[in-house]
Amino acid sequence: MVMSFCRYSPSFKNDNKIMLDSTFVSEFLPAAPDMCVKAYILGLSKCNMDDAENSLEFFSKTLKISEDDVVSIFKYWEDLGLVQILNTTPIEVRFLPIISNAKNIKKYKVDKYASFNLQVQELFGSRMIMPNEFAEFYNLIEHHQMEENAIITLIKFCVDNKGFGLSPNYCIVVAKNWLKEGVRTVADVERKIEELGIVSDNMSLILSAMGSKRKPQLEDKELLKKWLEDYGFELNVIIFVVKNLKAKKRHVDVNVLDEYLSKFYEMKLTSIKEIENYENEKDNMFNIAKTVNQQLGLYYDDLTIEIDKFVVPWLNMGFDAETLKIIANNCHGTTIKTLEGFNGIIVKLFKLGITTLDGYNKYLSDNLKVDGLINEVLNALNLNRVANNSDRTFYKIWSVDWGFNQDVILYAADLSKDKANAIAYLNKILSNWNSEGVHTIDKAKQAKIDTGEQNFIHNNYSKEQIKSLITNLDEVEV
Repeated sequence: MVMSFCRYSPSFKNDNKIMLDSTFVSEFLPAAPDMCVKAYILGLSKCNMDDAENSLEFFSKTLKISEDDVVSIFKYWEDLGLVQILNTTPIEVRFLPIISNAKNIKKYKVDKYASFNLQVQELFGSRMIMPNEFAEFYNLIEHHQMEENAIITLIKFCVDNKGFGLSPNYCIVVAKNWLKEGVRTVADVERKIEELGIVSDNMSLILSAMGSKRKPQLEDKELLKKWLEDYGFELNVIIFVVKNLKAKKRHVDVNVLDEYLSKFYEMKLTSIKEIENYENEKDNMFNIAKTVNQQLGLYYDDLTIEIDKFVVPWLNMGFDAETLKIIANNCHGTTIKTLEGFNGIIVKLFKLGITTLDGYNKYLSDNLKVDGLINEVLNALNLNRVANNSDRTFYKIWSVDWGFNQDVILYAADLSKDKANAIAYLNKILSNWNSEGVHTIDKAKQAKIDTGEQNFIHNNYSKEQIKSLITNLDEVEV
């Protein structure tokens, strides 16, 4: 059995004729929207039917409105006491006898806004206004103190700009936005329209710069007002941003332009020079990311994340594009094959105070000289290889921490060259000499060479003394 959409209430007697109560005709029909009257009469005609035509879907197709609008219409009649909507699935509308409910009828705004309703409906032409949409207009009047004629003037302006077929909700949104600016009277609306008219020519210039030939819309004018008055941009600045985007082959419309101008406003960039400097730096960062990737043999479709995560911090550290390019080029062919690895090199250089190309070149030169000295030691030890990180660590301890000159280190290396583990033997010799204060070549030649095992002499040290010694050792930098 098909569930009926419309039914008579048990108290509503009917003999299969469509009857329009005289009270309905005299009190309700004159002020009711046309579509509401059509839906009510159609509902009456289906109340005794249990076929597929007595359904929400059929009403929607027949009246050529959405199912939500159908429900909205019957809620309109429910407010007036003519029907009852049952909260069941599917929804069911019960038609009530008008006479028996006459004393309880809620004539909600029917008489009060009859003239207003007719004027508003006329402005929208064939687009029927639903009861819920009228209710929104009533809310503007009753709860926000917006004048009826002010709303009518606003609707006429919107229709003139957008054309017939315009949704009432569009006008409602415009009205609510204008309310935030204190627009409530006819004079207020006219002043607002005059303001928008003034900016229309300026908006035309902006649209022309975009390559658009369309007429400025209300939304365009509102945006331009925001850019000029709220953000404080000059017209020439806005046009510069448009042309700059187009020069970079980027898609630009009013929404894209609004995103860029909002971003510049948040960054406090409001002049052409400030924006130009930012854009140039942005291009520079893009080129840096692209160059570093090329040198490292990497490729990414989107460099945005790389720029934010790596390039911006590198520039903030004081590195420039050329220095980063040279460092990346020197990393090619090494074990540094990722951005994270390259970033590790950059951070280490920064900690060493090396951020310029001159500083980097000096660092390389100094380290190559040290490698040359280390290679001399390796040759003296009869080790046929180049210096590695371990060698550099040892050499730093010998030369910097212990203070040995190259001639002393080479003499110790000559003494160690025939040993099974020459580096270990060399370390023992230099360690002993450092402990004994032997730091010149003359003293080294006179010193006794003793790298054998030492007898451990046990002393009665307290635990506190030993802990103190360990703590001191932990503080030694290596």
